Amino acid sequence: MKPTLVARTQILGCLLGCLAGCHPAPLPGIPGSEETKVQLIHFSDYHAHAIPFYSEHRADQGGLARTMAYIGGLRAKDPNVLALSGGDMWNSGTPAWSDKYYGGCQDFRWLGQYVSAMAFGNHDVDYGWEALARCQKQSGIPILSGNLVDAEGKLLLGHDSKPYIVRQVGGVRIGLFALSGSDFSRLVKPTNLPPGAKFLDPLSAAKDIVSTLREKEQVAAVVFIGHQDRESDFAMAQAVPGIDVILGTHSHYKGTFTQIPGTSTYFISPYQYLSYLSHVELSFRSGKLAQVSGKLVRMDSTLPQDAEIAGQTSTMQKDLEQDPKYAPLFQVIGSASTELDIDGIDQNESTLGNFVMDIVRDTAQAQFAVSSASSFRASIPPGPIRNEDYLTALPYKNKILTFQMSGAQLQQLLDVVASRKGSDLFGVTSGVRFTIEKERAVQVMVRKSATDSELIPLRSDATYTVMATDYMANIATGYKDIFAQVQPAKDSGKIVNDTVIEFIQKQSPVSKSRDGRVKP
Repeated sequence: MKPTLVARTQILGCLLGCLAGCHPAPLPGIPGSEETKVQLIHFSDYHAHAIPFYSEHRADQGGLARTMAYIGGLRAKDPNVLALSGGDMWNSGTPAWSDKYYGGCQDFRWLGQYVSAMAFGNHDVDYGWEALARCQKQSGIPILSGNLVDAEGKLLLGHDSKPYIVRQVGGVRIGLFALSGSDFSRLVKPTNLPPGAKFLDPLSAAKDIVSTLREKEQVAAVVFIGHQDRESDFAMAQAVPGIDVILGTHSHYKGTFTQIPGTSTYFISPYQYLSYLSHVELSFRSGKLAQVSGKLVRMDSTLPQDAEIAGQTSTMQKDLEQDPKYAPLFQVIGSASTELDIDGIDQNESTLGNFVMDIVRDTAQAQFAVSSASSFRASIPPGPIRNEDYLTALPYKNKILTFQMSGAQLQQLLDVVASRKGSDLFGVTSGVRFTIEKERAVQVMVRKSATDSELIPLRSDATYTVMATDYMANIATGYKDIFAQVQPAKDSGKIVNDTVIEFIQKQSPVSKSRDGRVKP
């Protein structure tokens, strides 16, 4: 039977919609509309957090055994499940688990039972290129980066010499790809890569890969699995039609399922350390993507653990804590009378941010201090504080630098802080009070001097002593250009972590509260 005029009109509209990159709704009354569902399970920024930990005001969150049980349980019920990693499997220095066990590749081998593809993260070569290659071989996990090439311009990471991988699931072809963010050239040590390796422009690579997946590979869905910050993810979706799902990584952002404005691309981001998994469902009708839905699944104590892996990780943790090389990291350095949490760290203020930044501002003898939200990774629970607990919260060895800055330059700096609200490059501050209004800092009040805590209005013609971490001053996008105007920096010779740990050792029990220094 021939379709009616109305049906033919609907079909034409559907075809035009597909060419535009949208997801057409199924047409009623058209034969062959059988449905296939594919489930995507995605985690990112694991950073070797194999053992459950304290997160978001609760103990016993995350853990490899719980994640493996969740994925394994789904796979037992439904073969149409793809497990994907956004990268950053390791983190040299913190946690100690990473340093002790990276050589055995055990985390890779466990996850290799389920993971179909992994994005290359900036920390994945913390122990060198050979270490990553060894664990990739042992686990069998394909590692993707569509814009990392060798000295001759040949792809270094991919699948079958391609910068993507196509998986046939439930009769539909799904294209997966990953990119190294534009900041990798600054974050990854050249000595940890093959000689002459370089990162190409990720946006140009994305356009080529998506075009190939759509036109040559004829995939039914295109999924990006990482590894770039959230702002770059959104910019890519707006510049490159044809990406159905972006699984967020790198920013350690907890983002619920949403559609990126102005695009037909969906986005979800599972925070960090296996505390959440992204669970996305793709529904296909007649081989065409018809619907996308998703949710974040919290890996908390209500979910079961894989008993065998839980036993093995528990034994490995005990061995780690008893190892003379690492035992000092598990000694108590002090205590907290209240939780030092990171709630609001990328929005306005947090108790941990206030605690740390006030200490380093005093140490630097500055009127104003700023660090990035990305330097703060976890809360410190109330009670005894071990060295490892502190380093889990602040894992990076940031230097304490000071600059002389005019009021006009400080205003410019604070405007960048305001514009980065909601991202990992939001500025965590001390010695200032201001309101964020339309991505600008207004009603700015600054300490009268390094030793006088009175806050007075910011004057554009005044000079201020400003403390910043070396990451903010030399690497962070939007900030480094401002600090370049006021070089040279004065290096205090001190590290943020050493300074704050010393304070905890001397002043415990420690506490802090919010004081309204930043109003959203």
